[in-house]
Amino acid sequence: SLAKGLSHAAEWVPTTSISVGVATVAVGRPRSYIWDHFHVHSQRATLAVCRHCGANISRGRDLRHLATSGLSSHMKRHHPSISVGGGAGSPSSGSISTQSSPGEDGGRQTQSTLEDWAIPLPRKKTGETLSTPQQITQSVGEMIALDHHPFRLVEQEGFVRLMKQLCPRYKIPSRHTFSRKVIPRLYEGCKERIIQMLRSAMGGHIHFTSDIWSSLGGGHSYLSLMAHWWEKEGSMDTSHRWALLALEVVDRDHKAETICSYLENMMGEWMRCRLEEMRRGFMVTDAGKNMIKAVESAGFLNVSCMAHLLHNTVKEGLKCPEEQPASTTNIALLIERCRKIAGYFHRSIKAARQLRDRQSLEGLPQQKLLQDVSTRWNSTYKMLERMVEQQKAVHGISLTLVAPVSKLVPNKQEWDTISQLVDVLKPFKHATETLSESKALLSQAVPMVLRLRRHIERLGAGRTLDSLAGPLTPPAQEVVRRLSFAVRKRLEPLLSSKVHMLAALCDPRLKYNVCPKDFTVWKAQQVNLVREVFAARVEETGTAAPLPEMPATPSTSASGETESPGEPVGGNAFFAETVAILACSEESSLLASAQKIISCDPLAYWASREHMWPDLSHVARQFLSCPPTSVQSERVFSLAGDVVTPHRSLLDPQTVEKLVFLKANLPVLNFPDLDFDTDEEEWLLGFGKIRSCGNQLRTAAYCSRRGKAGDIS
Repeated sequence: SLAKGLSHAAEWVPTTSISVGVATVAVGRPRSYIWDHFHVHSQRATLAVCRHCGANISRGRDLRHLATSGLSSHMKRHHPSISVGGGAGSPSSGSISTQSSPGEDGGRQTQSTLEDWAIPLPRKKTGETLSTPQQITQSVGEMIALDHHPFRLVEQEGFVRLMKQLCPRYKIPSRHTFSRKVIPRLYEGCKERIIQMLRSAMGGHIHFTSDIWSSLGGGHSYLSLMAHWWEKEGSMDTSHRWALLALEVVDRDHKAETICSYLENMMGEWMRCRLEEMRRGFMVTDAGKNMIKAVESAGFLNVSCMAHLLHNTVKEGLKCPEEQPASTTNIALLIERCRKIAGYFHRSIKAARQLRDRQSLEGLPQQKLLQDVSTRWNSTYKMLERMVEQQKAVHGISLTLVAPVSKLVPNKQEWDTISQLVDVLKPFKHATETLSESKALLSQAVPMVLRLRRHIERLGAGRTLDSLAGPLTPPAQEVVRRLSFAVRKRLEPLLSSKVHMLAALCDPRLKYNVCPKDFTVWKAQQVNLVREVFAARVEETGTAAPLPEMPATPSTSASGETESPGEPVGGNAFFAETVAILACSEESSLLASAQKIISCDPLAYWASREHMWPDLSHVARQFLSCPPTSVQSERVFSLAGDVVTPHRSLLDPQTVEKLVFLKANLPVLNFPDLDFDTDEEEWLLGFGKIRSCGNQLRTAAYCSRRGKAGDIS
C-alpha cells in the first residue's frame, strides 16, 4: 500500500560505499537521532510509534512537510531519563563510517563518524546574555572596518551562507545599509565615547599631532588630527591615552593657509562638542615650513617631531659629499650597491635558493636580505645590518654565482665600512625607536640629544667604540664628520627649546640641573608658570591660599615611594642606559641608577603628589603628557593605506575617513556596545532575541584556521 511504502521510505537512508584500500567509507544522508526511539506507523505515515511506550505521536498533517519536534517533546516529557542522541552505539547523523577489514583487530569493526572529528561547542553559561540583531549588525560593521572588507561582503554567497547557518533568523542588511547607516552610526557612537574620554583628561590638557598623506590608490590627500592626554582612572592609577579625532581630505594645494583652514575646522568641530574646558596644548608635526606656519597661524605652539629630526640628521650624514678624493669609497654608492644586491636575491628564485643553501653551509640564520625604503633611514640601517649578518653567505655565493650582481659584492675594506656604519648609526636607531613608542614622553628628547652628541664627539675625537675591532675607515670617518655637523644643526637647538627643557625639568627621573649652565634660567621659567597656575586657581576658587613651597629637587624623592609597579610610561632599557651614561658627564647630572629610572613612573609620581604641589603637578602634566613625535599620526596613514585598496579604490573620501576613524579608535575604546535604532526593518530584524552565535563563530573561525591553505580575499 502507499502508506506502507511511505513507512519504509521514511526510515530508508541511501548510502554510497567507497572502498579505499582496506577501508570502506559509507556516506549517507543526515538521519536524526530521534529515530533510534521511534518508527513510522505501518498504516499512517503521519504518525510515529514510540519504541519505549508504544504511543502514537503526530509528525504533522501534510506528508510533504513532516517534522520531528513532537517526537523530541514526547521523549523529554515521558522519558526524561533516556538520552536522545550522542550516546554510545547511536547511529550518527550524516555518518561517514570507516570499517576495517575482517582480518584486522581480531575481526572487530571500528566506525569513525563526523562527530568524532567535530569540535565540541561549549555550552552556554547560565545567565549569559543573548546576542541581539543590533549587536550582530554592529559586529559585522566592525569587521568591515577592522579587516578591510568591501561592503559587498555582506551580499556575497559565502558570507550569506555562513550567517544563515549560524543565525538563521538574522536578516543581513544590504551593503548600502552598511555604508550609509551602520558605519556612520558606529562613527557617531565612537565619537561620543571619545568626547567622554577627553572630558576626563587630567587638568584638561590635550596635545595634538598632525600629518599629511597622499593616497596612491584613491588619488586624495588626507590631513590627520590626533589627540594625546593623561587620564586618571582611580585614586592613583593613570594612563596615557590617545585617539584619532579627524581625517580630512585635502585636495587643494598644501600651502600654509590651506592647512591652517583645515586644522581650524577640525578643531572647531570638536570644540563644539561640549568641550569648553579643554585646554589646547602643543601640536607636534614634522619640520616642514608650511606645516609649522599653519600650526602657528592656528594658534598652537609647534613642537618639532623628534623622529623627523633624527631622520633628517642621519640622511644628511649619509649624503655623498660634494668634494671627495677618488681613492675613498663613496658611502652613497656603497649603499646603492647593497640595495641592488638585496633586490637581485629578491627577484631571482634560483639565487634565493642558493643563498639559503649557503646560509646552511655557513651556519647562519636563513633570513632574506632586506631592501630599504628611501623615505625611512632606519630601513637603510636594517638593510646594512642584515648584510653584515649574512656577510659570509653573500661573499661565498658571489664566488660561484655567474651574474652581474657578483661584481657588486663589497671587498674587505668595504665590508669593514658597512660594519662600522652599523655601529655608528645604532644609537640613532635606538633613539628613534625609544621616542616613537606610544607611551614616550617629551622629556626624553633632551637626554637622547645629549647621548647622541656625546656618541658623535667620541668618534670624532678618534676614540673607537667597544664593538669596533679597529679605527674607523676613511668613509666611516666622513660619515661621522657629517653627522656631527647635522647634530649641531638639527638636534642641539632642542637644548635651548623652552618646551623640551621644561619637560625635562618636570620628569622625576631627571634632576633639576639637566643643563647646569642655564639651570637658573629654566628654573625661573618653571616657577613663573607655577605662579600663573596658582593665580588662576585662586581666581577660580575665590580663596587666597598661600603658594605651596616648591620642592628642592623632585628627583630626590624618586626612590622608595615613587616607585610604581608595572611598566613606566616611555621607560625602556635604552633610555635608562642613556640617563646612566650621562649621569657622570659634565653636560648634565641625571639619576645614576638605571633600576630607579625604570621603576619610576612620571604619571604615578605626579598623581601621588597632586595634593602636595597641585600647581607644580599641573605644570608637569602639561609638559609630560605631550608626545615627542608625530609617529602615531603617521601610523594612522598606514591604516588608511590598508583601507584604500584596489578593491575599495572607489570609496568616497567621507567613507574612507569614517572607516579609518573606526579602525584606529575601536581597539582604543575596547569595542564598546553602541546603541542602534531598531525602527527600520530594512536593516535590523526587530523581533525577539537571536540565539547567541558567539561559540559557533569561534568554532567556525578555529576550523577555518585549521583547514585554510591560504588567505581568502
